[in-house]
Amino acid sequence: MSTVKTLILLPLLILVSLDLSFAAEELPTTNLTIQAEVPRAGDFMGFGFDSLWMMARPADPTLGGGPLVRVNVADNSVTDIQLNSYGKYRAMGIGEGAVWVPASGRGLILKIDPNTNKLVQEIPARMVKSEGSIGVGEGGVWVVTAAESSATRDTVLTRYNPRTGAVEANIPLPSDSTGVVVDFGSVWVTGYENDELYRIDPNSNAVISTIKLNDQPRFITSGEGSIWVLNQGDGTVQRIDGKTGEVQATIEIIGPLDGGDIVCGGGYVWISALGTPVAQIDPKTNTLVRHFTGWGPMGDAIRYGAGSLWVSGKAIHRIQPPD
Repeated sequence: MSTVKTLILLPLLILVSLDLSFAAEELPTTNLTIQAEVPRAGDFMGFGFDSLWMMARPADPTLGGGPLVRVNVADNSVTDIQLNSYGKYRAMGIGEGAVWVPASGRGLILKIDPNTNKLVQEIPARMVKSEGSIGVGEGGVWVVTAAESSATRDTVLTRYNPRTGAVEANIPLPSDSTGVVVDFGSVWVTGYENDELYRIDPNSNAVISTIKLNDQPRFITSGEGSIWVLNQGDGTVQRIDGKTGEVQATIEIIGPLDGGDIVCGGGYVWISALGTPVAQIDPKTNTLVRHFTGWGPMGDAIRYGAGSLWVSGKAIHRIQPPD
């Protein structure tokens, strides 16, 4: 009789052991190793040209918008680039020899020369929402804008010439859309309203496939051979094959989100949101391995560069990536 019990219990013990081995660590933010704290508050960051870039909050909103902050990764020194801009922004794009700041509050794409730290061009763009991002690459700057016949919805992906700022294409989108990334020879756009991902061919300037996703996909990144989408409605991350466009994995993170950000770097995928400034996904196993929780000075925007994580908030925190 005891032998029978052993045979029954052993598989159960193995199953429990397997479940525990994939449980994500939940740690306080005090366990993060802060490499530097840059005294600039803000949101919407980018990384490129050996620098971390962020839109800063203005000290006095009545006097104008905050500057574009450039942090030198060699010594964490700061250059403030005044844009004399008001209103809201989307996440910036970096590439084609410039930094592109979507000033949605003014309906302009601001082109910044990283060699001179000067605003060199203002491109009209009819953006009606601030939450989202723009894409740069494949010979274009790609921005979700409102169709001429629409006053309330983003329904068009507009392609701008990065040299002249001229509109080269207006590509109709099936639904209200927000996030854009350019990689794997395609432009990828999150369809927030219809829970979809749209793949656009930059040669034909047309949507070539529609991929069904989870609830309210918004922020998007690429890396590790894949496109990664953060779904705000249910707090999941979905991995899409960069070649085939097929969904490879759906990863539970931290529940529904108000805001948030996602980036690839250092062999991992990183999420940031208010209350959870750093969450870490291992693309080898498609699992959440750890997340750091706590309300404090960090949260919302995240980037990876120069071997560090950069998280916005009441200051820019340069963080040693957990291993």
